[in-house]
Amino acid sequence: MINKYSTILPILQNLSKQIMGDDFSHGYPHILRVRKWAQRIVEEEKLGNKIDGFILEASILLHDIGRVIGEPHAYYSAIFTEGILRWYGVDQLTINKIKNVILYHSYSYSRKNNIKPEIVEAYILSDADKLDALGIIGFLRVFHYSWQNNRSLKDTLNHFYEKILNLKKLMYFEYSRKKAEELTNRILQLLDMLSNELDTKYFIKQV
Repeated sequence: MINKYSTILPILQNLSKQIMGDDFSHGYPHILRVRKWAQRIVEEEKLGNKIDGFILEASILLHDIGRVIGEPHAYYSAIFTEGILRWYGVDQLTINKIKNVILYHSYSYSRKNNIKPEIVEAYILSDADKLDALGIIGFLRVFHYSWQNNRSLKDTLNHFYEKILNLKKLMYFEYSRKKAEELTNRILQLLDMLSNELDTKYFIKQV
């Protein structure tokens, strides 16, 4: 479905690129990877006629811009998004839908604040964002983030067991669940290799 606001998307893309920067873990490269996952979900689940292209793309481009302030980033992203879209004349109903998609993509925030998905685009972004946290890319993202934030190796490894390895349980679409299972297994293989070479004191939970 083509939205009347689609001509705004190049502007939003440029804004996202400028705000997010080139950080591998949560910057614009992450946005591009999430977009690819979302496109695959739409294609595999045959959702092309069930989605609003502008709402999905705008949500993808803007879902993490609140990280420039901090946490809860989904909340700040939604606030920034409303201001940006109002400036470019987007109607309030469309803005509210995009805000819902952005707020729902964060599992911790949506659960804590009882945010329910109102449109299918919310499920798509949620799955796509989580898929980028899995596989070799996800493995690298965890270590990259830990290096940036001086997180210990022990805490870094435990993060996989506390969060990353559980993401597959949160997928909505069948395609997402299948890919999440595959990508989770890749992480487990990498953790298994690490456990064979590292002192076990670094592993709070064993593979």
